[in-house]
Amino acid sequence: MTTTIKDVALQAGCSIKTVSRVINNEPFVSAQTREKVLQAIEALDYAPNFSARRLVTRKSFTIGILLHEAGFYQSAILSRMMDISYQLDYDILLQSYFPSHNRSRVKLAQLIHERRVDGLVITPPCDVDPFLRQLLASADIPQVQITPLNRSRQTAFVSGDDYQGAFLMTEHLINLGHKRIAYLTGPRNHRMSIDRLYGYRAALDTYAIPQDRNLVLDSEFTFAGGYTAAKIMLFSDTPPSAIFAGSDDAALGALFSAQELGWKVPEQLSICGFNDLPQAQQTWPGLTTVSHPISDIVEKATFMLLEILSVRPVKDKQIILPSKLIIRKSTGRVFD
Repeated sequence: MTTTIKDVALQAGCSIKTVSRVINNEPFVSAQTREKVLQAIEALDYAPNFSARRLVTRKSFTIGILLHEAGFYQSAILSRMMDISYQLDYDILLQSYFPSHNRSRVKLAQLIHERRVDGLVITPPCDVDPFLRQLLASADIPQVQITPLNRSRQTAFVSGDDYQGAFLMTEHLINLGHKRIAYLTGPRNHRMSIDRLYGYRAALDTYAIPQDRNLVLDSEFTFAGGYTAAKIMLFSDTPPSAIFAGSDDAALGALFSAQELGWKVPEQLSICGFNDLPQAQQTWPGLTTVSHPISDIVEKATFMLLEILSVRPVKDKQIILPSKLIIRKSTGRVFD
């Protein structure tokens, strides 16, 4: 005979509503009562009917993670989400989104209108797509954004402090004696790209080092972009003494380019990046970089969304996590 929620309530000596609250991880249940219910569930080998739960509550008990493209950043998000999913009463749906593809828009619209997700965690640059913004506004679906381009008081988001990280790295190079510091920029529709450029510029201004527009080149935060930009810089009449790439991918491309041209790193040229990818410590010399706390960002964004969905007060809907320097062997002092 199948065990029912009523049997659990009788075993625990409480109401069916209390058992339901424990199963749904709702508040207003004492620790002692919660423990009794959990023991009754285990003793009776009770398995909640989640299909019925979805029908009664009109919720999918699924949260969606919106991703745009493949890469280390996205892989790190997926890896952390897989870890987090084991802790949740919610299922996690990974959804790719390509704004330029009509089929991608249709699929996402169906997902939203059919209420197959209760809320979304949105990764860059999905947040800048006008169609997506309008779709989510009309559907009134809860969301938390990761490093959104535009921020307002209404935007729930979690981000790393990219400005602070870039300032610290540029300051590190300045303290090593570097004055001609090149910077490799990234996509203009990413907030992290903009903030990192501003942090670099702010450090130069703080230490009264003149800004040279010729020392700022685009890299798209890719290996190929960093490789090409570094080659342009190193063939110039006045090459930099240091290259700060706004991403590790671009920094690794710059490192490859410099070594291919016969430059010694860091004796003749310092190179550093941002993100602290696994490859940053697997190359030679090890790459000096900025640790971007993507794992913590994803975790806090996910649990913030769950708080919003539970209709409990959320203490802070806008979180910026600090960055920190990771000093390895690819940066060194300037020797005249």
